[in-house]
Amino acid sequence: MFIYLDWLFNKFNKYRQSIGLSFFFGGLPLVYFLRDGLKLARGSSAFTAVFAILSLLIAFPLNPKKLYQSNILGYLMCIFYAIIALSYLAAYAPNRGWFTNTPIEVANQLVFLTAMFIFAGTSINSLKSTFLYFTLIICTLGGISLLYYTIRNPAYMFGMRAAISFGDEGGMSSMGNPHIYAKSAYMGIVAGVILFRSEKRILWRAAILSSVLLLIAIVGLCQAMAMVLITGIFFFIYFISNIKVNNIYKGLKWLMGWRGFIIFLVLAYIGYSLWNNAHYKGYFLVAVDIIGERLGKIITTFFTDSDSVAKVKSVIDDSASTRVINITKVFTNLSKNVENGNWFLIIFGHGYQEYYVDSPFIEMFHDLGIIGFSIFATLHIIILRWIWKEIFNPTCDFTLMLAYFFLATFMQNFTFGMPYDYGRWCTLAFVARFALNYKKVPVTNISIAKA
Repeated sequence: MFIYLDWLFNKFNKYRQSIGLSFFFGGLPLVYFLRDGLKLARGSSAFTAVFAILSLLIAFPLNPKKLYQSNILGYLMCIFYAIIALSYLAAYAPNRGWFTNTPIEVANQLVFLTAMFIFAGTSINSLKSTFLYFTLIICTLGGISLLYYTIRNPAYMFGMRAAISFGDEGGMSSMGNPHIYAKSAYMGIVAGVILFRSEKRILWRAAILSSVLLLIAIVGLCQAMAMVLITGIFFFIYFISNIKVNNIYKGLKWLMGWRGFIIFLVLAYIGYSLWNNAHYKGYFLVAVDIIGERLGKIITTFFTDSDSVAKVKSVIDDSASTRVINITKVFTNLSKNVENGNWFLIIFGHGYQEYYVDSPFIEMFHDLGIIGFSIFATLHIIILRWIWKEIFNPTCDFTLMLAYFFLATFMQNFTFGMPYDYGRWCTLAFVARFALNYKKVPVTNISIAKA
């Protein structure tokens, strides 16, 4: 008995950083399934926080005196943001008490700073061979839990956005945030696609492919248009970056072989059967109509002025239209500040969480001014430059996954949430930690090392 426990403990200790960090970034759907799906702690933010912090602490370095080199400028931008955010929260938070919950915001910043320390104490050698596997497993389990919940929920009807309800009754009127599940599914898709190309074992390839197809379905069911778009962009860039004459020849040779012919026949038969089944054909047509309608609404919103948006919100995407109105208000206030010479508000902003915009880039400029926006923009430029190199000349599967994973955060920094979320900044810091040129600098045994 003790032998098995010792073996289990050693295995967990070996992979704990991959397990903890993959759950921290991709395990939120599982937490919400336990919390609200199984109703273990309905609507409890403390329950969510405990799982998030625990998964992060699992990855805590056993030798905290040894820190690995990060992207120095990128990490400096993260530190500058934390200093500004805490300073503003202490002295320049105009909505404190009714919109800004100071203890929660302090906890957000402390989690972020702790995460930065843990990332700096984590070697890439501890993650590069296992992080993708654990990420795919956790994201797939999250997708399965969402499917289970929606199937069991009598209030769910096909065509609604799939998410686990935050409400006590589990009704559709209080459905949760579908972006959470779609982003986790996207993360699993990236991990699965990258693993699939290097995996040689047939059963593992079949399992990976099944997981990827399931997670693609989850992205579609969630109808989070930003994630639908970024998933399409990922597949396009991945295809473009891997085009080689030799790969094309091998692919065509495989497709024209007996295995490709058998797969084609099976897929053709399945497609023909589903198309001739009125029940499934109706589902497919409804799904296509819904996605097309939502995309049309969003596009219409971006080409409509704010006054018109307010009048036609009932016929266009409400979330996108509200975002346009908020952004318009920000630039209206900027114009007034310039006219009135209020340069303090332009340079230093209107204060911590002064106005919710639902576009982190714009809200960062409004709340923290040119200073905060410059930090945010500089950090993105640093990471995007590294991503461009990494996609076309990857160091390893782990760093390639980070490059594609950041694209989702980059998209959401224009279209979703607030700039102060610890999850958002932990993602930025995690990518910045490994945004290095590993091929030019060898791994060394000194306390500050690129590894």
